[in-house]
Amino acid sequence: MVNTGSNATHALSLPVVVIGAGPVGLAAAAHLAARGQSFLLLEAQPAVAWSARQWQHVRLFSPWKYNLDPLAAELLGRTGWVAPLADAHPTGGELVEQYLEPLAAHPAIAPHLRL
Repeated sequence: MVNTGSNATHALSLPVVVIGAGPVGLAAAAHLAARGQSFLLLEAQPAVAWSARQWQHVRLFSPWKYNLDPLAAELLGRTGWVAPLADAHPTGGELVEQYLEPLAAHPAIAPHLRL
């Protein structure tokens, strides 16, 4: 059921709060930014992707192609970011350094991030 009345319009004008600046929270922020939706991205820890930093030495069992949100990668690509090799398996540290930190620093996301 789609609500096309004033409640739907009002809902679109409400601010969105994303809790956590890990892979999912940053991808959500990229989607909100792409839609032009105002949002606030909150992270309780002193840096984005804090959890992944705790296992930065561990190699992921899934390759990059399954760890990159397509819209987030597209957003980054507009800034000259080059996606890692799709079939390579990153470590947690590589995931943070090569994808999550650049995404958090993107001009469409960084102003909305609160650590």
